[in-house]
Amino acid sequence: MKTLAIIRPEKQLEDSKKVVESFGYGVLATAMVDIVPIRDLRWPTFLDELKTGRVDYVVITSANGARSCAELRLNAASFPASTRVVAIGPKTRSTLLRAHFRVDLMPSEYSSRGIVQMLGDVTRKNIWVLRSAFGSSELTDGLQNNGATTNEIVLYTLKKLCGQQQRDFIRELVESDVAGVLFTSATTVRALFDCADRIGMKERLIERLTNRVVGAIGKPTAEALGTYEVGVDVIPSDATFRKLVSKVHATLIDRAH
Repeated sequence: MKTLAIIRPEKQLEDSKKVVESFGYGVLATAMVDIVPIRDLRWPTFLDELKTGRVDYVVITSANGARSCAELRLNAASFPASTRVVAIGPKTRSTLLRAHFRVDLMPSEYSSRGIVQMLGDVTRKNIWVLRSAFGSSELTDGLQNNGATTNEIVLYTLKKLCGQQQRDFIRELVESDVAGVLFTSATTVRALFDCADRIGMKERLIERLTNRVVGAIGKPTAEALGTYEVGVDVIPSDATFRKLVSKVHATLIDRAH
């Protein structure tokens, strides 16, 4: 049985393992980052504008962000009918729905660009983006260019990990016969290589990835890999983990023939 390596936050690891196993692979997995909640000082302002109907759109950019909203006791009743809730993709949407939020919009392309294109002309619209501390400016810049007033709430940050578990993962990744490696964020890419550098295995890791199928969930993740001169073989059209696994699986089958 071939093995795929995955790097995901602890809360997502078990579900991610099941997805990989459903395609018939063994799994080598670890978390390279820890999710640390942040209480943004703008949170009271956001709640006040939301309550008084001054928010046109709330954009939630990750499943982790959706969980953070629930932990902050935001709920469906917090959103007036005039406020439209935007989820960046199906995982974020399903997490919101499980927490009893409503979701009004989701782009066909699960990305910042997809949201900007979907919303189109947002002249004089008041939009709040709820995200991690590592969110790119593509979303807010795009919305502002389309006429919106945008505000950001930072819900959480990501702490890089390099403990024994992560070091053992890197050693096994370098030394074992892993068929493919799946990356789901630019932050986890940087955390992996930072840790590999600390234990003197960065160059060996880069060499190993050169000879394996490398999947990146989207363009920012692929660009992060490029800074380490790691080529990306697979970027799915839909930025979901299942689609990423599916595309890596198809690539491995093609190469086997």
